[in-house]
Amino acid sequence: MNYKVVGIIFVAACLLLLLSVGGSFWDGSFELFLHGDTWKFPETPFIFWLVMSQAGVLLSVFLLIMNVKIHRRTSLLLELSSLCCLAVSIFYSVLCSNAISIESNVYGIGILGFMSLLFFATHLAAADSAEDMSLCKELANIRRPLAWIMLPTIFWVASSLGLDYARVENPMWLGPFFPLYIVACVFYSGFALLIALLSFENYYNRLMEKYLLLSSWFMALLFLWMYLLKGEGSLVSLVFACAVPQLFFIESIRENLWGRLFVSLCILFGVLLKCGFLVNGKEALFFTNLNFADVGIMLAGVALFVAIFLAVRFLLARFFENDEILMGEEDENSDDEVPVVEAVKPFSPFSSPEFKVVRLPVLCGILAGVVYGYFTSDWIYLAEPFAAYVSCMLVCLQPFVHLSFKRRGRQ
Repeated sequence: MNYKVVGIIFVAACLLLLLSVGGSFWDGSFELFLHGDTWKFPETPFIFWLVMSQAGVLLSVFLLIMNVKIHRRTSLLLELSSLCCLAVSIFYSVLCSNAISIESNVYGIGILGFMSLLFFATHLAAADSAEDMSLCKELANIRRPLAWIMLPTIFWVASSLGLDYARVENPMWLGPFFPLYIVACVFYSGFALLIALLSFENYYNRLMEKYLLLSSWFMALLFLWMYLLKGEGSLVSLVFACAVPQLFFIESIRENLWGRLFVSLCILFGVLLKCGFLVNGKEALFFTNLNFADVGIMLAGVALFVAIFLAVRFLLARFFENDEILMGEEDENSDDEVPVVEAVKPFSPFSSPEFKVVRLPVLCGILAGVVYGYFTSDWIYLAEPFAAYVSCMLVCLQPFVHLSFKRRGRQ
């Protein structure tokens, strides 16, 4: 890991944070931070980090389901980043509880966060069990089933949060296309975050950069379509999130570490501006109402994310540092050669290994979700996450049950 680059970003964020805290006493915005009951700005970074908490794990499970061969480092970075972003969003909800009035499905977020932690832990356990090939193989067999369970759960939670927010906070976003809008932003943010995290590792991924460019064109069309539909939109976020990524066509920027960081951070800033437009409904309010306390709130999240990510990455360094380079992952000296992959004989849908692993747990999860919905009133939001939670727990128990039966049979 390039600790020099990470250190520069962390120190810069901390110094700017101290400067903004001092400036908040000068312009009186510190008093707004303490007693601002109508202060709407903290909702913007809260929603941004909440979106980012789903971006990494969504991209990881999607690439796994699509059988895109990537470095283990890449998937671990994505899953770890989601957990760190979730921790930052919790920090905002506690620090600015008087200003964040969003009525969201907290239990759905908690269930998804626990499933993300479980997914990350099984990945670490599979890597840590490399010497015990039987356990490593069993844990590897449940990765894709877990991904199949988590993917619709992420879509469900993101859609329910978006619709609940539109219903309670901002009716202008009511409509069936708003969940699609949110999921697309989550996907796009995941690609941008991945480019930045791989830059910290002194790696770059040409395949992900191509996906990022394709996504930027789709997001530009989506932003413009929403602008024409609603009559107003965030044009500055369109520039940062969709126009700046076209700099990847310039080789000197694409192959330069700071160039890749600049583009990815511009995309994330554009998504942040879009979250500000989501909260305020007007693009100009993000800049006209910005004060030192607002800047400090934003920089506190950045510094906290880098600190948590760096600490966990350092503690788990042995899981990230390995020589397993797979298709799509390139180092700085790579000639971009793609290895020839042998064709795998396809399975019928109901005889694939993933279906055999997941069928009984999913059936039990659906039954648990039906029972939960029968006895509770919030089943619309939590029936699917609760069913997915039960299914994931049962899937994770399978390797240990299989190993116990095998060892008993040998005795």
